[in-house]
Amino acid sequence: MKIAWDQINIWAALVAGLAAMVIGMAWYGGPLGKLWVRLNGYSEAKVQQMQAARPPIVFLGGMLVSYLMLAFVFAMLAATMRVQSPLDGMLLGVMLWVGLAATIGFTAHLASDKHIGVYVLDASFQLVFLIAMGAILGVWR
Repeated sequence: MKIAWDQINIWAALVAGLAAMVIGMAWYGGPLGKLWVRLNGYSEAKVQQMQAARPPIVFLGGMLVSYLMLAFVFAMLAATMRVQSPLDGMLLGVMLWVGLAATIGFTAHLASDKHIGVYVLDASFQLVFLIAMGAILGVWR
């Protein structure tokens, strides 16, 4: 595979990664976050224990690095596949979700004892941010 390095927009990848972070903060920072905690069966004490184990700089920093890495690889794929529009990028985001995120997440769900709602919430978030990343990468050539 020949990667079209000269077609990768680093700024678009950075913005796409940041967009995923912002979407995640909105997704899990409100009522859906409370639902996620409840569906996982976590008590308030457990949530506080988990937060203490991963201070905000570690948690948010790790998330940001992960989203930026994902956005850069997405940008490489988009450039190599010659994504030329927001719709093309969004379609690539859906394809990445169906072929990777949803399926990997589902196999992890099958091996866990978590409520199906946890998978649905997480997979839905991943679909939304992958579509948003694709739109950003598709429009910002």
